[in-house]
Amino acid sequence: MNRSITLLLLILTMLFWAVNFHVTKIALAHYSPMAVAFWRFLFGAVVLIGVLAFQYGKGLMKVRISLRSFGLICLVSFFGIFLTIYFFNKGLQTASAVSGSLILSTSPIITALLAFFFLNRKFTSVQLFAMATSIFGVIILLVKGDFTQLLKMNLETGDLYILCMALVFSLSQIIVDKSLSGVNSILMTTISAIIGLLMFAAVSTPELMTTLLPTQWPFWASVGFMGVLGTGVGYVAFYYAVVKLGATTTALYGNLIPFFTVLLAFPFGEEVFASQLIGGFVIIIGLLLFGQSKKG
Repeated sequence: MNRSITLLLLILTMLFWAVNFHVTKIALAHYSPMAVAFWRFLFGAVVLIGVLAFQYGKGLMKVRISLRSFGLICLVSFFGIFLTIYFFNKGLQTASAVSGSLILSTSPIITALLAFFFLNRKFTSVQLFAMATSIFGVIILLVKGDFTQLLKMNLETGDLYILCMALVFSLSQIIVDKSLSGVNSILMTTISAIIGLLMFAAVSTPELMTTLLPTQWPFWASVGFMGVLGTGVGYVAFYYAVVKLGATTTALYGNLIPFFTVLLAFPFGEEVFASQLIGGFVIIIGLLLFGQSKKG
């Protein structure tokens, strides 16, 4: 597959993940955060198992991983899927899709900070400035442009949940980077998704057994999209791009997520405020500075 098709798949993945911010809010109007997560990963796991079976063919049953790697994948699933999606869904109950996507876009910065503490990575002065710039952009979003709210600690709960999501998702990437880089990415993602599905099932079973399933088509269209395209196809395309283009180049395309989310705000009927545009602009400037400095 040539570079142009790889880039197209990567851009489509960023579009899918941007749509996730909007359709998750639709699904949450019909069901709880954990129940929505269960159905999303049920669809996603089916797609990932299909991709894994296609990749390995008859050799799938002969695939083996060490007990240590399996334990670490369980840890990645807990932080990178269970807690990540829990905070994501809880946050989007009150946070706007636009603010959520902008805050989550700081994940590369948070990952770099965690790498400093856990992997002994060093930073240049430009990278430190870039981090400070992005963090300032997040603060603008958290206080909605009114810095007096920072003194009162009157911050949007939903936005704080999304910030927690960015933190635990970044922590999962540190575990992968430090200990699981030699494991096949699709195999690791599939196992993580299945374990995550079991966690969501365990937590949401009482509700699933006592609450009637939503019958409205917007709910099923939303969880179907999130599961099939946002989780199954999206993760496969993303990791394929990492292999072909490199982690740094692929991460920079993540800046398209808030861009697409803002563009999609209008057809999904969500308002966009000046503080979001200003905060998002500051965050993206910081991310671009950080990405360029890593190339140098």
